[in-house]
Amino acid sequence: MSALLPFVLGIGVFLVYDGCTRRRPEPRRARSPRFAAWLEAAGLAHVRPVQFVTASAGAGLAGGAVALAIVGSTGVALVATLATAAAPFAYHRARGRARRAQRRQAWPDAIELLAGAVRAGDTLPAALAVVGDRGPEVLRPEFRALVTDHRITGDLVGALGRMGSRVADPIADRIVQTLVLAHRVGGRELGRVLRTLSGFVRDDVAARREIESRQSWTVVAARVAAGAPWVVLLLVASRPQGARAFDSTTGIVVLLVGGLVTVVGYRLMLRIGRLPDEPRILVGSNR
Repeated sequence: MSALLPFVLGIGVFLVYDGCTRRRPEPRRARSPRFAAWLEAAGLAHVRPVQFVTASAGAGLAGGAVALAIVGSTGVALVATLATAAAPFAYHRARGRARRAQRRQAWPDAIELLAGAVRAGDTLPAALAVVGDRGPEVLRPEFRALVTDHRITGDLVGALGRMGSRVADPIADRIVQTLVLAHRVGGRELGRVLRTLSGFVRDDVAARREIESRQSWTVVAARVAAGAPWVVLLLVASRPQGARAFDSTTGIVVLLVGGLVTVVGYRLMLRIGRLPDEPRILVGSNR
């Protein structure tokens, strides 16, 4: 066991390093479009799915090895391996939600800037370029990619649709539909329509923020309820008798069932306290 532990720990560290640093000169198309879209939404567009899974598995092995070295219990090390391997998924899932919240709060300012550029006499592509240069920081990359796409393809409608697919946000869908309609049929009221849309979006964002702040106690309660039993587990496993108890078949089953119940209960509490997402109107549209 003393010779196996450094070996396993070394493999885990190597897998984490290799998964995070390896780059392919010609990346192939991802086999799992949904997983690749999830990585892109979490800010990991440059990471391939296999790299992320490999790094998570390596982190799990390293976490299990550390737990085995500290606690000395195989059962606790198994739970630590599973928890550490799932930690990157949970972290980047939360990061993706935070990015969507930042974008939602930034859309009203972007719409007002776009409306101001249109009312000042700029063409629609020029107004989009203004948002890419001076708009909210979190939305600038998307508008710059939109402008670049339009310059390369010459198809503004298609570029707008592709931006809506990348952002995958209900507010972006409404803006895309408004801009596509204005580009196709023309009209002098685009600035007024955008300002009205900005007011509606700002009111919706403010209302959602108020409700989420009042429901924050649900998230805190879920985290406390999920973490308290495992703090007790660490205290019990710190004693030699407790560590040996968790090495038995019954102890491992108790740990696995407890972990499953914790995950299901935590996810259920979060789902109960979460606001329903607004349905998208451009799902499946990527023209």
